[in-house]
Amino acid sequence: MKHSLLSLCVLAGMAAPCQTAMAVSGQKLATLMQQQQIEVKGTVVDNTGEPLIGVSVQIVGKQGGVVTDIDGNFAIKCEQGQQLKFSYIGFTDQVQKVNGPAMKVVMGEDKQTLQEVVVVGYGVQKKESLTGAVTVIDSKAFQEKGGLSSPLQALQGQVPGVMISRSSSAPGDESWGLNLRGASSMNSTEPLVVIDGVAANSVSEMRLLNPDDIESINFLKDGSAAIYGSRAAGGVVLITTKKGKEGKLQINYSGSATFKTVGLMPELCNIDQWADGVQAALRNDNNTSNVWYTYAELAKKYKGGYIDLEQTANPFGQSAFTDVKDFVFDNNVDWLGSLFGDTWSTNHSLALAGGNDKNSYRISGSFLYDGSTLQYGNNNNKRYNIRWNNSNKLNSIFTLESSIAYSRQEQVAPTLVGAALTTSMPMPGLPLTARDGQPYAWGTWGSPVAKLSMGGDNKLSVRSLNISETLKAHITDWLDANVNVGYNTSEARRRKVQNAITYYNYTGTAQTLQDPTQEKSYFQQTSSRTDFYSISGFLNAHKTFAKLHNTSLTLGAQYELKDMELFGANYTDILKGLDVINGNGTLTLTNDDIRKYNYRNAIMSYFGRLNYDFDSKYLLEFNGRYDGSSKFLPQNRWAFFWGTSIGWRINEESFLKDVKWLSNLKLRASYAEMGSQSGIDNYDGYQFYNLHTLNGAYVGNDKLTYIATNGKFASTTRQWERIKNYNVALDFGFLNNHLTGTVEAFLKKNDNMLVAITYPAILGDAAPTANSGKFKDWGFEGSINYSGRVGEVDYHVGGNITFTRNELTDFGGTSVLKSGYTSTQQGYSLNSIFGLRYGGKIQNEEQLKAYLNKYYANNGIGMPSNLRVGDNMYCDENGDGVLDYRDYIYLGSDSPEISYSFNAGASWKGIDFNIVFQGSANRFVYRGIDAWTVPFRSLYMNTTTSSLGNTWSVDNPNAYYAPYTTDDNIVKYNYQANSQTAQDGRYIRLKNITVGYNLPAQVLKKIGFVNAARIYFTGEDLWESTKIHDGWDPEAKRNASGTQRYPFTRNFTFGMNLTF
Repeated sequence: MKHSLLSLCVLAGMAAPCQTAMAVSGQKLATLMQQQQIEVKGTVVDNTGEPLIGVSVQIVGKQGGVVTDIDGNFAIKCEQGQQLKFSYIGFTDQVQKVNGPAMKVVMGEDKQTLQEVVVVGYGVQKKESLTGAVTVIDSKAFQEKGGLSSPLQALQGQVPGVMISRSSSAPGDESWGLNLRGASSMNSTEPLVVIDGVAANSVSEMRLLNPDDIESINFLKDGSAAIYGSRAAGGVVLITTKKGKEGKLQINYSGSATFKTVGLMPELCNIDQWADGVQAALRNDNNTSNVWYTYAELAKKYKGGYIDLEQTANPFGQSAFTDVKDFVFDNNVDWLGSLFGDTWSTNHSLALAGGNDKNSYRISGSFLYDGSTLQYGNNNNKRYNIRWNNSNKLNSIFTLESSIAYSRQEQVAPTLVGAALTTSMPMPGLPLTARDGQPYAWGTWGSPVAKLSMGGDNKLSVRSLNISETLKAHITDWLDANVNVGYNTSEARRRKVQNAITYYNYTGTAQTLQDPTQEKSYFQQTSSRTDFYSISGFLNAHKTFAKLHNTSLTLGAQYELKDMELFGANYTDILKGLDVINGNGTLTLTNDDIRKYNYRNAIMSYFGRLNYDFDSKYLLEFNGRYDGSSKFLPQNRWAFFWGTSIGWRINEESFLKDVKWLSNLKLRASYAEMGSQSGIDNYDGYQFYNLHTLNGAYVGNDKLTYIATNGKFASTTRQWERIKNYNVALDFGFLNNHLTGTVEAFLKKNDNMLVAITYPAILGDAAPTANSGKFKDWGFEGSINYSGRVGEVDYHVGGNITFTRNELTDFGGTSVLKSGYTSTQQGYSLNSIFGLRYGGKIQNEEQLKAYLNKYYANNGIGMPSNLRVGDNMYCDENGDGVLDYRDYIYLGSDSPEISYSFNAGASWKGIDFNIVFQGSANRFVYRGIDAWTVPFRSLYMNTTTSSLGNTWSVDNPNAYYAPYTTDDNIVKYNYQANSQTAQDGRYIRLKNITVGYNLPAQVLKKIGFVNAARIYFTGEDLWESTKIHDGWDPEAKRNASGTQRYPFTRNFTFGMNLTF
């Protein structure tokens, strides 16, 4: 075009003017070309060349944009020379200039985002500069686990230093427990849970969270928690929920169905097993004339049939069983195993997220239905969740972040579940119902099916609203400000109905029992509400001096107010079927302590943190908090808590710079003093009185009304418990961080623990607790992980272990040991078990005679004179020739001291496999003496099958159980706490196994509207190995009752994740 214009100008004789015109026209043309839009097409891949789906592509400085398709391709109209920004979660943003219509973008993982930034109290820190014991769990831990009753369910045994326990598999009543590095006091001290900057009321509130909403959970286990002051003694758990990201609207759906079967559970004897055991016990006791010996013969003879006493004479005449209407010997059911079976649970979650550089959002909703393995009565748990997170950049300085969450829980269980699930089970053969389906009873034994199905429902409804509003200000390049306003409100309503139940004989023709009676039926309703208000603000100044001195200073203040109220009423003799409180009997208020559940308390705090590092090599941190609590009298209200830590990044030293295989080596140490309010009343220092209406002495025709103290003296001297926390640790990484790990040792000392003190009894009231106890807890934890790649296969292996032990150094108690379980014994661990050392079974008459001659006289362990061959022998531990309490030894603690897990996984071309084994050790379980722990002790009760084939005989000399007997003295002697009856509670189980498949891009392309799809199978608690021999799951509580007697389940989950 240039040559054509020049030729035209020459021909016209206007060469010079045309040259000028040519120059001007060229500039205009260039400008037009620059402004002309073109369509840029390209592909976005990761470092391995795999296409990335859903990458946000935007023109810098412009609204809108596009996202990459299933092949990583995109097309966008823009101008030559403009810049395109590529954003993707977990990858570093890329900005590239448009130089033509084609573009290929390679995005690398954002290692800082994925690994190096750690949420701490009131801020974040780079992992490389962290000096505290902080473990980070990301959202992957909660994916593909099915319907989780609590996020803790996915973490059990898999986080070093974090001990997680459960008490039941009953839906909604799992009672997940959490402690960080063991105990810090004999008083309950659970971790502080903070969700999006606002404190939760307790660990149990985690059950109301939708696990799919969790971005990360950070566990602060040492002095790093000291910035939370008086509530940091048990550690701190920081939960951050997912936020929106820049980019086009993305819709994520995850759904799963879980099939649940019964796991380990004690098995009760059938008719033949029970009858043989009863007869053996009576033969051992030389008591075959006992009526139950005859009953056992009758049971075996009529097994599968019944005797109707309305049609047939009582085979026992008038000598026994005169209060029954029949004898039924159904061998196909038992009153435990028949109550449980298979069930299903489902979980569905939907999230919408998107935004631009000014505003981002994420809206999510979920529903969980958790069915029960209990096959009778109404029993399930439902959870509904809605969450809205939004970030709005108001201008170049201010950003407003909002988090609003609503949750609702609807739970129902049979009111009489505790009466149905008990060790007091009658002999086998009794049916679950009468022939016509009516409730069946034999004498005073009412069928558990009737109790569960007809005894009434215990309904719990919980509604929770959580609001967190955070205003962030980036004032200068070295100064930031943060203000958070939080509000949590929770309402719980429990409606508990107990109905009268009428039972019948097997033919359904005669009434045999009413239990509960109509007079004992009741309708109980309680309502509680908790309101929590929080406002906090802090400034953070961060500056680097001389390129070597990195400093950060945070200063702030916080005010929190908690308001709790509870009210309840109970009506007796109710009308069945009405869903409102009613009754013809007595109306009373609930008996709960009104001061315990109706109160208001507040905490005012000032806090700060100083961080310094020299050349990112030598690290120092100091944090502190000055707390004042309304629980205390003014003179005891305020206290200062603090912590300090140091770190040395050894691998940054010049003498290690050239060590290529060393990626990270950091030594850390910390010391802190943190507080606890556990054991402090809400209005400490004030004397309360109770009004006793018409409950005094008679004066005339009526009793006096009088006022008395609440039974406890007020205290004016109590203070916070103060826990000293020590920690030393080594972090390491080798082979370009393919191999990483941490080893830590810790010690916690409590020198002013609140314990009960003794006043002269003449004063009448109990003494308040005082800061005069001492307690310590110590242990270690470690983790190691390796990840690598062979060909196209990515793989990883890893594991962790935690050991923790405590000692109640001084609580003013006696040092004399007593047999069995005791929660507090001076000089030993909490929840200790004491007893005799088991010396084996007496094998013959000669050994029996020698044992009795040596130890029977003056024994203090309940040794009976009629001891038998096959009974236990015990060791004279102190060698004084006398068996008594002086021979008691420490048998172990009911709390596990060791928790561990190891895992492995691999992925190849969209297929992945992961497996987790989890275990626990150094826990010992002593269940005491009852019909299940001592077989055939009570002839009329059923017992477990654990003694079958494991009872002493000449041919089985090392059996666990002594020969059967009903002699109470022999029973108490053989089954008192000893090194045999305190069972070893260690176990290892296949905690989780997951197999997943990501659908290939070619398949998704045919579907069209689906950007990503994944299907998976997960199995949970599929297998275990345990030394517990009585049939119970090794995690079950030693004294389980009610819903705690639900067997744990084996879960099989099928799920799908979709991205649109």
